[in-house]
Amino acid sequence: MSKYLIVEDDLVKFSAIKEELLRLKIGENDVEHVISVNEATNLLKVRVYSIIILDLNLPMTKNGRPVENGGISLLNKLKSNPSKYNLPKQIIGLTSFENLKKEQNSNFESLCFSLHDFQLSDWKTVLKNKIAWDLSSNTSKARVSGGDVILSVHGIRTLGHWQEKLEKSVCNHQYNFVFKKYKYNYFSAFQLLFPKYRKVVIKKLASEIEILSEQYPDSTLTVFAHSFGTYAVVKALENLPVSCDLHISKLFLVSSVMKSNYCFNNLIRRFSIKDIFNECGYNDNVLLLSHYACVDMGMAGRSGFEGARVINRFYNGGHDFFNREDDFIDKFWVPVICGNGNEKFDERDFSKFRENIEIMLYTKHIPFVLFILMLLLFVLLVL
Repeated sequence: MSKYLIVEDDLVKFSAIKEELLRLKIGENDVEHVISVNEATNLLKVRVYSIIILDLNLPMTKNGRPVENGGISLLNKLKSNPSKYNLPKQIIGLTSFENLKKEQNSNFESLCFSLHDFQLSDWKTVLKNKIAWDLSSNTSKARVSGGDVILSVHGIRTLGHWQEKLEKSVCNHQYNFVFKKYKYNYFSAFQLLFPKYRKVVIKKLASEIEILSEQYPDSTLTVFAHSFGTYAVVKALENLPVSCDLHISKLFLVSSVMKSNYCFNNLIRRFSIKDIFNECGYNDNVLLLSHYACVDMGMAGRSGFEGARVINRFYNGGHDFFNREDDFIDKFWVPVICGNGNEKFDERDFSKFRENIEIMLYTKHIPFVLFILMLLLFVLLVL
């Protein structure tokens, strides 16, 4: 994981720099802060940093007074005794004093580092570019084979018993996966209506995925998510800090409450996702509720995702179609997990009347009365 060290004694400047790092989706745990030269050198003896953001007017010790050449003295220590310290890949100098910038610019340039005026905004662009370069260089390295991890996330109004069935089925076929079953408290349909309740689950899940990437840095990840779990997984991946190095082999979205027009391109590029399978129950009436009653949700688990980046597979059944037969997981999911299954599958057999109904439901061109009836049904489900 990339780490970033801010060496700055002015707390206002430190807050602005840290805020910029967080805006660039650097995780808060990846940012460290010291206020003196000695503190920085002590850390550099034992820790490795990708980028140091360095002030020039710094105290030599924690309780000392700032001196104009404080930052330069740190540079000189690293340059004169490189074997003693873990040298960072990049150093970005920042100062609010124009005279210091003019005097010390050559010292930074001689080491191919840059020095910038804190009062101007160009340092933010430089910081953004250096972080992007650092992360690209890290992810381009060959990954050491470390086994595969399967992460499963359940939906609302359930404790996710299918997660245990999935693990048992895969293990029975003697495939070597590490299983991680993400569980959260019972989540009601009423809570699903309000984004603030969803955000709690998403934030915790994102943290769990980040920890998982640290525990298994050389592994590929297969993700299984059901119902609201599909929304939570996608949003958690969107909110992961850019320093999170994660490689996803397969993403299974089952009975998804995502909108059908969601674009996966950014996630595919960032996490090198090889395959996305959208597992649909074409009689999944529960998803009509998420489609019409929940902000930022849809019924992709019934109608499928648009475009060519996702493999939509349609099964005869409702919201838990995978429970229709005891060996469903063995027949339809295990072979695909292990790379030798039939990717395309479609059990739909619609009449012209049913096709027109589906089109009408998907485009939300339904009578207002029907909408009210579905809301009433939603309330009944909650009670």
